[in-house]
Amino acid sequence: MSEKKLSSFSQEVLDIMPYIVRGMFRKHKDQLGRGLLSVPQFLSLDLIDRNKAIPMKDIAKELNVSLPAATGIVERLYKLGLVKRIADSQDRRIIKIILTPKGERVLENTRRARREAVEEAFSSLTNKERKIYLEILKKVKDNIYGK
Repeated sequence: MSEKKLSSFSQEVLDIMPYIVRGMFRKHKDQLGRGLLSVPQFLSLDLIDRNKAIPMKDIAKELNVSLPAATGIVERLYKLGLVKRIADSQDRRIIKIILTPKGERVLENTRRARREAVEEAFSSLTNKERKIYLEILKKVKDNIYGK
């Protein structure tokens, strides 16, 4: 692609992406608002679920926030009854965070709402168009992360 075409393409992407992101977050935020979760809290629940039992320092690292910020997020989740703290079986100084049954339910409801928002957004595309779009997204992700 020539520099001019790439530049024009880049500008169109920059013009369109904010609308897509805002639209998806608006629907996502509606669901999060009903569940009393912030986006960082949802991301934390998702991370905790994927790791099953995760130390606070790893939550901070994965979310790319400071340890005090991660502690604040997890503390709010704890007060909502969505997570609990457990001591590491090998080193009792290490505290790991796990989901409670309530946290699992809230996370699943939020994931379902996110999935429904994506399904709605892409419902006007054919299966072939969705497959192509997904292949392109994977390529872009690999390009960004050097894979």
